[in-house]
Amino acid sequence: MAAIAAIAVGAWAQNGYRAADVVSAVRAELDAHHSDSTLAKALHKLKPTERLDDFVIEELESEGAGPKAVAELERLAESSQNLPEPNPAPVFPHPPAPSNLERGRILEAARKVALNYTRSLPDFICTEKVRRFEGPRGNWELKDTLEIKLSYFDQKEAYQLLTRNGRPSLLPYREVGGAITEGEFGSTLGAIFDPGSETTFRWDHWTTLRKRPAHVFTFQIAVQHSTYRMEFGRRAGERESSIVTGQHGSVYVDAETGQVVRIVSDSDSIPPDFPVRTATTALDYGFVDVGDRKYLLPLRAEVRMATDLLRIRNLVEFLGYRKFAGQSTITFH
Repeated sequence: MAAIAAIAVGAWAQNGYRAADVVSAVRAELDAHHSDSTLAKALHKLKPTERLDDFVIEELESEGAGPKAVAELERLAESSQNLPEPNPAPVFPHPPAPSNLERGRILEAARKVALNYTRSLPDFICTEKVRRFEGPRGNWELKDTLEIKLSYFDQKEAYQLLTRNGRPSLLPYREVGGAITEGEFGSTLGAIFDPGSETTFRWDHWTTLRKRPAHVFTFQIAVQHSTYRMEFGRRAGERESSIVTGQHGSVYVDAETGQVVRIVSDSDSIPPDFPVRTATTALDYGFVDVGDRKYLLPLRAEVRMATDLLRIRNLVEFLGYRKFAGQSTITFH
């Protein structure tokens, strides 16, 4: 099977591949128990002839594709966005779509959890590692790596820049320049389910996320009801302009627990004279030990933005969650 997969990958690398072909190749490599690195190298050689979407990547990740293979699949997805839709589309077995009544029940359960989310969290500290890239389409260049101490106390977040490219820094986080983000610990989740946002939801499809079935709902928040804010300044610490945008995207609701485990959000209704043209955020949640309990907390995020001249990509990891010690103190400004 491994030999057949290797021959097939070699042929597709020369002749191009369909979306169904890459699914077959990944499954063959996983069945052969090949390493994540081996699969990633095989995927790197492929030339797409059809579009590969996030849904396929989610399913293959749940079937066992490792982080290196997933990174290659994401690269292929990005490079194939202007190609034709897959024909035939890859097939993944799932239950029938839920009824309208059941969809309403699922959303209401998710809403209750989301609106109580920040109050359910303990006071904690974690390390936020941010790798920031810039570059043209399909060619990202690592610009710098930030290490940030993120403190969550009394339902508020505080950010302290520790290092930049491994060197200690005393610069305030908001003055580091480049693209930075805040609000991963409940602000985004709360805004989507806040009744004041008047969010519209539609059930879209089943998926499997980290080996667990999940409902995927699309959502839309009109700009007049949105609280999502973007700021732009030409120099560190300088706020040249600030806007509120609309939002649309997807929320992934775990089928068993009713908790939101992924949010993918795109900004819309951006004024034509604002420097940032597009902004997309993908945020993943998972259960993490903090003290003697497990909590649903952010695991990683990916933020992409584009101006007329520049494309920006931030990859964020949240590491080392721990409770406050009794003597810990935090000052908020």
